[in-house]
Amino acid sequence: MIKKDKKLLSKSALVVADQAISSVFGLNIAWGLCKAYFGTGMELRQERVVEFVEMIKDNPSIFIEDILKDVNFQDGFVYTLEKYIKERSSKKRLILKNVFLGFSEANNKEIYPLEKMVHTSIQLSEMDIKVLGDVNVDKTDDKNYQIYGNTDRSFENIFNLIYLGLLSNDTGSRIGPVDTPFVKISEFGKKYVKYLSE
Repeated sequence: MIKKDKKLLSKSALVVADQAISSVFGLNIAWGLCKAYFGTGMELRQERVVEFVEMIKDNPSIFIEDILKDVNFQDGFVYTLEKYIKERSSKKRLILKNVFLGFSEANNKEIYPLEKMVHTSIQLSEMDIKVLGDVNVDKTDDKNYQIYGNTDRSFENIFNLIYLGLLSNDTGSRIGPVDTPFVKISEFGKKYVKYLSE
């Protein structure tokens, strides 16, 4: 394929995204900001741009005109789309879409922890996501426990989840050797895990 054809193909994907955006009344301001900031990046990752735009188009009950006109929504759209087009992992891109849907549905977008949710998503490895999926989020007592028992399975991933604030570590003393930490899901973790579902 010659260079001219590649450029034309790249432009055509953004035309498809432009057409999808034009059917979502009110999103043009946020879309224009994204094109101004990330034009070349959007051309290089046009399939991801189209995925993100399709998510908005497929959820008209969430993306109503009042939300689309909100400056906080527009800023959140620009911020999330930038991270989305840079993300290599399709699983993490799905999580980013879910986080953005949660942000869009939030009553107070100004205090919604969008940046923290997105940063957490980017920092997670595929194995971190698997381990987080194994955490007992329905545990009703306030006791810490070992996710995998007294083994060193996924030891580093558990500490990654603690570091990101998704799990709380039991810092109390234990009798006998403890190979893996005792943890419980944090309040932030409880909010975050709902975005893992497909």
